[in-house]
Amino acid sequence: MATEIQIDALPPAKMASKMEEVGIGKAKLRTDTMFALAILAGAFIGTGAIFATTVLTGLGSAGVGYGIQRLLGGLVFCLGLIAVVVAGAELFTGNNLIIMAFASGRVTIARLLRNWVIVYAGNFVGSVLTAIVMFIAGQYAFSGGALGLTALNIANGKCGLGFFQAIFLGIMCNALVCLAVWLCASARSTTDKILAIIFPITAFVAAGFEHSVANMYFIPIGLLIKDFAPDSFWQLAALADAGITPATFANLTWGAFFLKNLLPVTIGNIIGGAGFVGLVYWFIYLRPQKVVEVAEKEAVSILVVDDDPDFVQVARTVLTKEGFKVSSASNGEQALQAMKEKRPDLVLLDVMMATPLEGVQVARKMSTDPALKEIPVIMVSSIDSSQYADALPDDVHLPIDAWISKPVKPEHLLTTVQRFVTKK
Repeated sequence: MATEIQIDALPPAKMASKMEEVGIGKAKLRTDTMFALAILAGAFIGTGAIFATTVLTGLGSAGVGYGIQRLLGGLVFCLGLIAVVVAGAELFTGNNLIIMAFASGRVTIARLLRNWVIVYAGNFVGSVLTAIVMFIAGQYAFSGGALGLTALNIANGKCGLGFFQAIFLGIMCNALVCLAVWLCASARSTTDKILAIIFPITAFVAAGFEHSVANMYFIPIGLLIKDFAPDSFWQLAALADAGITPATFANLTWGAFFLKNLLPVTIGNIIGGAGFVGLVYWFIYLRPQKVVEVAEKEAVSILVVDDDPDFVQVARTVLTKEGFKVSSASNGEQALQAMKEKRPDLVLLDVMMATPLEGVQVARKMSTDPALKEIPVIMVSSIDSSQYADALPDDVHLPIDAWISKPVKPEHLLTTVQRFVTKK
């Protein structure tokens, strides 16, 4: 079959399958690798925060309105997530989407929590180390101390939030962050990923929402300035003229950082990312909507429809070993005839067979046949990389229940099939 590079974005159903696979990969990372990547992510987000703090400095005194200030700060803060996604790093807030693989039964609760705890700790280390480096660098004294004053005001404001206010600002924040990561799953190029990130991340910063990992930089740099900046800093023009001293920032304490900001914001981030994005998209695209119910000792019959004998053999070997009864057909006509003679419990259906998109036609015919329409259909194909990809209907408009891209991992094939089977 002829092939060509595809640049069209993946549709949402394939994005869900992709995010599930990504989540499995993240959960299986070695501890040392995971922690190192998490430190990088903390540093990357901290770098975005540095950029935003610098750009925000002086805008108010120059007469720039609040909305424009927030817009500009949000645009430059995007650097952080762009670096995480493109350069490669492990970010706690984005990793809330591993919940999709957990909901599908492909990641255990132990592996999910292991990833979240290690990555959260690594993000904290990376962010705080970045704050320490920036404090030692003395950048806060730039612009007559105005940059340090901006950092102090940001940190003081974050520590002055109410507990439940911080939770809900955290919910909204990570709903947007995970939306950005979700949109990146549709991307086929670095440019796609960058463009997918810009608007959701700019929105959360501009709206004043709360991001736990960003706050691991924003608040510690403020605390370091407040507690350890020399007297010469407080005597700079930007602060001395207004009579500003460390006491001006009464909200800014280490206790307030951990208990009034980081704790509630983290809770909100988990709710917004895992709940409002991950579980919602799992429910829409990955939740089994047709389930085969069989007796405990009864074998589930599966019809594998594919003209590739190698795939048929692999599927037969993997599924038979687990107690499934497997039959096969090499084209759509044979498949429909076999289904009418003996109705299978589930069908694995290739897209491309004797004719282009033959599997699509089989699925549509099954959906209109009262005797066949309740059979779960798992479509299996490498069509994403074929010349016919553009002709394939969006998954939402295909009468199928799951999609697996070739080459198929045996464990993915098995766990996908098992989602559609329950024992009485």
